[in-house]
Amino acid sequence: MKISKSSSAFIPGSGIVLLLIIFLATCNTVDPPPPPPPNGTTVHNTINLSVEWTDLYRIKLNWNISTKDTLNSYRYELKRKDEGGEEIIKNFFISGSDTSYIDGETDSLASGKNFIYKVSAYDNNNKLIDTSKTLTTKTLSPTSHEIIWHIDTLGQPGDFLYDVWGLDEDNVWAVGAININGIGTNIIKWNGEEWQAFPSASFPGWGNSIFGFNEAEIWVVGGGTIATAARWTGSSWTEYSFYPPGQDTVWALRAVWGSSPDNVWAVGDKGTIIRWDGSEWRKVQSPTNLILYDIWGASASDVYAIRFSLSQNSQLIHFDGNIWTEITNQLPLGQRNFASLWFDQGGTGYIVGNNVLYYNGGVFNRIEINQDRFLLRVRGRNSTDVFTVGQKGRVHHFNGSDWMTYPELFDESPGMELRGVYATDTTVFAVGIINNGSIIYRGVKQ
Repeated sequence: MKISKSSSAFIPGSGIVLLLIIFLATCNTVDPPPPPPPNGTTVHNTINLSVEWTDLYRIKLNWNISTKDTLNSYRYELKRKDEGGEEIIKNFFISGSDTSYIDGETDSLASGKNFIYKVSAYDNNNKLIDTSKTLTTKTLSPTSHEIIWHIDTLGQPGDFLYDVWGLDEDNVWAVGAININGIGTNIIKWNGEEWQAFPSASFPGWGNSIFGFNEAEIWVVGGGTIATAARWTGSSWTEYSFYPPGQDTVWALRAVWGSSPDNVWAVGDKGTIIRWDGSEWRKVQSPTNLILYDIWGASASDVYAIRFSLSQNSQLIHFDGNIWTEITNQLPLGQRNFASLWFDQGGTGYIVGNNVLYYNGGVFNRIEINQDRFLLRVRGRNSTDVFTVGQKGRVHHFNGSDWMTYPELFDESPGMELRGVYATDTTVFAVGIINNGSIIYRGVKQ
């Protein structure tokens, strides 16, 4: 701004008044907020598009209907763009309040690639009414087999660890019966540097299995002849004892898994199945009266449990959201001696024992992983990071592409076996039994 001199007399304070007038005039030139859009104008971003899970070749998407779609009559267009810029469009009509779609179920997506998605809603006149925000996600890539292993023997002869679970590489719990640093306990915890005794549930017997959701929501089940479950709430244990055995037909518990804190399952001897609903345990009708050794699910309405015996065929049972039924006939003939199972969110998974079965979402097939010992546990972080462990220190890893065996971990000591395994994106822990105490394999991924 150019300021010219004037011969007018100077009036004290007049400069300040002039600046104030200019300032107020400037403030008054700010545009008012725009008026709300008229009826019929496109309403953006009321559709919430999200990813439920991804694997090597698939992506599961969820989205809700538009807030404008009061009659459930809109057409929904899902657009996908890949890294090369190629687009595909699929159309949907939604009868409920939301829907889901597995992209890659028919034509597999490329692994390790980014994909961009957006949902648009059109009314009966084919007019664009609503959209989601753009969402970018990625299919999984194969992980590395390279692991540096550390082996710890803890406790004393007769001690054992049966299971392990954690939140991350610095918060890992193992259960069994062990004496550590002069303290007898059924639960120990890895803090990133060492194993320490964890406040132990006082139930009789030992811990057979552990599973949780966060530091204030952890379940341990076990017992000798008495079935017991204990819930860690962040500062103390709440214990649930089912006694005497046989009176309430809840026998010693072998495994625990849940889809959420108010939907937890435990299974055990004589076909025992119980369910936690967020406030109490209830016994559930079982299709078997034999030992159920492991349980895992892909979702709340897709849960499996396996009966284990070294001398007899296993039984496989399944919960569909309503009832448990036996589905052993879906296993290949002659391949029915199993101890453990695991499934990912996509519904694929593994059953292990004297051999390994892979479930592709429809059929169980035997696969070869260079196995030479009985396997007692299988767990995965996702479909590209799966571990199975068993007798004589056997550890096998699936990285999304192939299986790897680690002969440097073989241990032919009498009675040596690995019973539990848990993996993070940086570490893996396998726990078990050896003749002079309990044993822990801790692997650091490279």
